[in-house]
Amino acid sequence: MLFALISIASCSEFGDLNIDPNSATQVSPSTLLSRAQYSLFNRIHGVNLNADLGMLMVQYWAQNEYTEDSRYGFETTFFNTSWIVLYTEVLTELETSRKLVELQDISDVIKANQKGIIDVMKVYTFMILTDGFGDVPYSQTINTEYSLPAYDSQESIYNGMLSTLSSAASSFTESSPSFSSGELIYNGDIAKWKKFTNSLILRLAMRIADADETTAAQYISAASNNLISTNDDDALFVFDSTPDRSNPLWQNVVQNSRDDYCVSEYLVNTLNSKNDPRLEKFAKESAGGGIVGMPYGLNDNDATLLKPTTSRPNDNVRAATSPSSIISNAEVKFLLAEAYQRNFLTGNAAEAYADAIEASMNYWGITDQNTIDAYITAQAYDATNWKQSIGEQKWIALYMSGYEAWAEWRRLDYPILTVPSAALTTSIPTKLPYPNSEISNNSTELGKVTSSPESITTKVWWDKN
Repeated sequence: MLFALISIASCSEFGDLNIDPNSATQVSPSTLLSRAQYSLFNRIHGVNLNADLGMLMVQYWAQNEYTEDSRYGFETTFFNTSWIVLYTEVLTELETSRKLVELQDISDVIKANQKGIIDVMKVYTFMILTDGFGDVPYSQTINTEYSLPAYDSQESIYNGMLSTLSSAASSFTESSPSFSSGELIYNGDIAKWKKFTNSLILRLAMRIADADETTAAQYISAASNNLISTNDDDALFVFDSTPDRSNPLWQNVVQNSRDDYCVSEYLVNTLNSKNDPRLEKFAKESAGGGIVGMPYGLNDNDATLLKPTTSRPNDNVRAATSPSSIISNAEVKFLLAEAYQRNFLTGNAAEAYADAIEASMNYWGITDQNTIDAYITAQAYDATNWKQSIGEQKWIALYMSGYEAWAEWRRLDYPILTVPSAALTTSIPTKLPYPNSEISNNSTELGKVTSSPESITTKVWWDKN
């Protein structure tokens, strides 16, 4: 009788234990999309790729105690986790989500909208990978047939990404829904997703303008009619107030009790020289009063001595729910200014440049029109040195988006940053070292694209200046 009762219980109450909760028949595509989006922007906005990389490479911040990264002392193990997360968590989740969309009993037009969103997220992930490492696995990824995938050239990856984005943009039907829940950027709003997709095409096409002007011009022209045009359209990933889904920089400071960064002296001096009202939004006063920057790239001892008297980032930029800016109206306006200047599009570069600055000011809570107009007049657009005008102001506008700012600094070469005297290399890094996991496990394929996988000064394909 006891055996019979146990058997009955096993078939009823505990039957769910025999079902894999991650099985394709049990998980909704929106759940996997949510997880992928959080994992992606948690990685981009967190310590590894942002605070310890992008924010330091463009000298927004300076390390104030353990300064190896400010002095470019990267090791091949440093980026292992980011590589693994982006490939095995983000891209795999997105691909599985896309397959699950096909299994749903919904209309083809809704499926097309959902798959378009997923495809855009995949492109964004590959953009992060290739802009950092250069040549990376692309065509053979997310395919169990290839346990050790081949590396694709960055040129072919960019062509593939632009083609995918173009197809996604044309597949969107704005009059139909997509995900009713679980899409964490625009809550499934296809009209905004189409603007975001076209804006991302504009970014990627402009990125390759010095390497492949013909392809850049083609995609810039095609994407220019339906772009992010107001701050309400900004693509933001807003972190949750729940601690385990909060801003990773808040977790670093509050949960992990870290205090590793000051705003850099270069940032403070640059914004002070321009009388830029955004400085107080970027930084807070030092213990002695006033905003005091930390000289960038000091050795450990010198930085530690200055730590008590220098300014930290403003608390608001590291609040639990502070967003990660994916692509903004300000960035799009800067891209348009450049497109007009390069004659890819017809328009007024100076007006687009001014609109970009105003959009950035508004984003940071500065709305007094007289203040904004006076600033734009003082920082007038210089068509004879447009890379400096756009590069310097874009650098300011991209504050807190360190990884993207690092990409644009490499492309535009402004602002002019200097290598600290205590640096461990003679130039600012222009790429990431391939992770030790790839050097150890996929050396044959990696060896086909580089003989120096640990290099951080080789330029990626699109960095021609």
